Amino acid sequence: MDALSRVSAQVLDSALPSLPLYLLQATAVIGMIGVLLIATRRAGHAIEGRRLYVGVTLGLIYLFNSWFVAGYTQGVVKLHLGFDILLVSGLLGGWRGGLACLAAAVLARYQFVGTQFFLPASLEAALQMITGVWLRRRLHPRMLNELSLRMILRAWSARIAATAVGLALGVAIIGADQLPVAELAIQRVLALPVSLLVLGAVFALVYNDAQIDAQRQREQAWLRIDPISGLPNMRALGERLQDFWRGNDGLGKACLVVVEMGNLRDLRLRYGSLQDNGLWHRDTAADIHRLLPSLPADALEIYQFGDAALALLVRGMSLAELRSQAHVTALAGNLTERVSRDWPGFRPLFCCAVVELKPPANADEGHLPLRAITLALSAIESGVVFFDDPIQRDSEIDALIEVALERWLRQGDAPLSYQPKHRLRDRRLVGAEALLRMRDGEGRPITPMRVISLLRRQGRLADLEWATLQSAVHFLQFCRQDGASLTIAVNVSAESLRLPGFGLRLHELLQLHDIPGTMLRLEIVEWTEIVERDVVDANIAQLLAAGVTLSLDDFGAGYSTLILLSQLAIAEVKIEQALIATLSDAKSQSIVRFIVEVAHRCGAIVVAEGTETLAQEQHLRALGVDVGQGYLYSAALPADEFRRFAAG
Repeated sequence: MDALSRVSAQVLDSALPSLPLYLLQATAVIGMIGVLLIATRRAGHAIEGRRLYVGVTLGLIYLFNSWFVAGYTQGVVKLHLGFDILLVSGLLGGWRGGLACLAAAVLARYQFVGTQFFLPASLEAALQMITGVWLRRRLHPRMLNELSLRMILRAWSARIAATAVGLALGVAIIGADQLPVAELAIQRVLALPVSLLVLGAVFALVYNDAQIDAQRQREQAWLRIDPISGLPNMRALGERLQDFWRGNDGLGKACLVVVEMGNLRDLRLRYGSLQDNGLWHRDTAADIHRLLPSLPADALEIYQFGDAALALLVRGMSLAELRSQAHVTALAGNLTERVSRDWPGFRPLFCCAVVELKPPANADEGHLPLRAITLALSAIESGVVFFDDPIQRDSEIDALIEVALERWLRQGDAPLSYQPKHRLRDRRLVGAEALLRMRDGEGRPITPMRVISLLRRQGRLADLEWATLQSAVHFLQFCRQDGASLTIAVNVSAESLRLPGFGLRLHELLQLHDIPGTMLRLEIVEWTEIVERDVVDANIAQLLAAGVTLSLDDFGAGYSTLILLSQLAIAEVKIEQALIATLSDAKSQSIVRFIVEVAHRCGAIVVAEGTETLAQEQHLRALGVDVGQGYLYSAALPADEFRRFAAG
């Protein structure tokens, strides 16, 4: 007994100086675990998806702690938090996290202590990790939803039991005469109060993290639910469709039906804002299922598409099947009766659009069904529109153009091809015209006029022209690298020229890419009349100062080209293709001769578009035309092919 007392006193005398550092270890470990939980949560990992992160991080903490204890703790007895770290790794990380931490613990033991008592020490470490895994099976997921002293004491009791069993294993393997049993036992007893503190803090951190994670999930769910109707909203529908387009939701064949009341404004004028009692309510989903009894309940998903619209995702039916069974027409009629009952004296007008869902050919087409439906609903007042191939393709092309324009503006990669221009006297390549060459998801061409007419109706023609300018300037960088001294012409209309600051913006774009202004030429087209002359003149002055030259496209197609030629500093005139096609006619030759004379007197060169035959080339050369452009020389070429053409 006296011997045990002496040993205890010696252990205490050795351990007490290191106790403050031991408490510092505990504080640091608790802080690191807290930081780990916060960092992984902010990275978007749910608590169940962090097991390996936890194990690896706790393993690194174990290594650091072992290095700290070996280097900075004085005395024979060095208190260490290793057992608690191992138990927590199993508790939070399961088998994967626990094994990762155990590997680090074994490495730390070998690195900082050596091979003395290596086997029993490794088994004792493994026992603590296994105890943590066992606790996880017993306490998870309750520990995420409950924080109690009883749970903490249960984990602490398991920690004490594992420590006792581990010490007994060591004695059994090494022998009591070879192992300082009393010192080890007292050392482990001294560590137990701090162990209780660490386990309590870990349970509190995990509980708090789980509550924050649950709150975030609730908030995310609220973002996908309309607060009045309780129906999933547009955001939820978009995510559902994204899953379908990625091919990982098992929908199979499916249709999207959108039902919209077109005269919501009349309802609001009659009954008020409807804020507290919207058109759709918490019984709407049940009502829709009752209105469509022939459809299985699990085949129909209902979303709120807007204040006046519902979206129905119908699974297991094609568009042809849906139309043949008249489900949508019946639904519109039943909804009309229901709304008329709810709002006496009001007669709603419902319109429906139906599209069959198909995986998109590329990422840009992901939102086309929604865009197509939106366009259709805005175009009809009542009735049902089924998006068969002709109608659907037309709407999808419009939607595809809108999506593509946004990408071109963002990335500066409008799909341009370049038709070479050759000087007629020696056939030398002197430049090219940039022409839009867009294709749909299946590789079919979309005509430039289709793109231009749609965007012009939407007031976005200037955006299209800026996108083509960006792409052409990027192409000019490659031309400079190739050593080619060429002028690239890009079509612009008055829509761009009358934008305040257009000239300065283009000048800055050229400077940004280190392109001389002389390599760019703007072809002014006659789609719109040039008005707001003060702004136009300021832009042209800025462009000319930057070295950019101007060209008149389709000269002779309208009387205004003569006025523009007299008012603007035009460097190039392009003869309208119809004149070139009839060049064998004496009258056409006289008109071309007149155009050449006028252009040359105004200091401009003349380009003949649509030069396709040697006979036309000979006539044009004889009439004084300077440059030819057309299939005689080459069709419009993609950028890489044009560079090879220019180099050859």
